[in-house]
Amino acid sequence: MTTATFRIIRHVDGPVFFDDRTITLAEAQIMINDAIARGDLEVGSFLRIDDEELVIEREVAG
Repeated sequence: MTTATFRIIRHVDGPVFFDDRTITLAEAQIMINDAIARGDLEVGSFLRIDDEELVIEREVAG
């Protein structure tokens, strides 16, 4: 079994959040958690796999 890797993380509205090296989903989640803790991303933001890249979605209030 191989581990899926990704190179690009982008916001759902288009801007790139990360485009540097190949990372695992676990590494990407840690990056997102750290960004939320710093206040760079909204609380409730999460990752979605979209083909070969990851997309940062925001929690929909409701």
